[in-house]
Amino acid sequence: MALAALAASAAPSTTLEQRLQLFRDGALRGFGLAELPDNGREVYVEADFRDLVATGANLVRVPIQLRKCPGCDHYDTPEADIRYAERVLGRGERYGFRVVLVLLATPWGDQSDYWDNDKLKTDIAKKWGQLARRLKSYPALQAYDLINEPVVPKVLPGRSAQALWHELAEAVARELRAADPDTPLVLEPTPWGLANSFWRTEPLDLPGLVYSFHFYEPHEFTHQGLPGQPAALVYPGQGWDKSRLSQAIDEARRFAAKHQVPMYVGEFSCVRWAPDGSCPRYLVDALTLFEAEGWSWTYHCWRCYQGWDAEVHQDIPQAQRAGHLPEHRRADSPTLLLLKKAMERNQRSVRN
Repeated sequence: MALAALAASAAPSTTLEQRLQLFRDGALRGFGLAELPDNGREVYVEADFRDLVATGANLVRVPIQLRKCPGCDHYDTPEADIRYAERVLGRGERYGFRVVLVLLATPWGDQSDYWDNDKLKTDIAKKWGQLARRLKSYPALQAYDLINEPVVPKVLPGRSAQALWHELAEAVARELRAADPDTPLVLEPTPWGLANSFWRTEPLDLPGLVYSFHFYEPHEFTHQGLPGQPAALVYPGQGWDKSRLSQAIDEARRFAAKHQVPMYVGEFSCVRWAPDGSCPRYLVDALTLFEAEGWSWTYHCWRCYQGWDAEVHQDIPQAQRAGHLPEHRRADSPTLLLLKKAMERNQRSVRN
């Protein structure tokens, strides 16, 4: 009887209000997943998901990539990416975790080339609608994240970046809502889905919205040692501590309070080789702040780039940065232990 009750409590929600309430309650904690490589070969096997839910995670965030040829005015239907998402959604139902689907319209970020192309923008909305109609019946589906880290190029003349993103986001959101009225929509601000980008963001006039940001502040610390970033920065230090981190999320905090909307931290992390055990200290402070606000979160990311891999110990030499390092994954990695401790607040996610 007890086992049956646990399994029932892990069953994914099916209505818009139930799914929204999980975000309002800050009840979802887990990991982002790697995007499908261009060769179409998924990096995960079944054991990766059994290990994932063993951490206590009850949420994953998985990207679907829209790809197009150079100069094209439409995107190809990403069949390999859709099947990847379907496999994750199926595993979510099997193991009891929920899934946020996020769109990557490549090239993405500050290389995005669709902002001044109405055909491409229309096609993004159309493709999202087609994806939603295909995937909406999966019980593990939790939300659609409209576009990952939208960035409007500064070279575009005329209207503001915020106005351009608001217009595209509304078109995509309305297409998704028409295709699937029962699944929350996640919206990140421009540029880059940063917390401080909320100061100029206007909410969309649509039901079932969740707002989201990615947290890598200060970037020179969380990304140190990566191309173009100096190394050997410690936390706390250089004027950054828990109080300063709290200030860095103020705009997201104010936006959520003013508009009475759920907030979700879609990505956060720091490179594991930050010196003197800095990364776990940083993550403890960040998680404490997220939890104090009642925000759900997904750590970036599960068994993808090894610099973010929570299971790879901080003491692995920096020279060993290339590729995946499964032989170096350890259950007692400080980052993994603190994430597991935070996820003890989740409802049990593994089906019995």
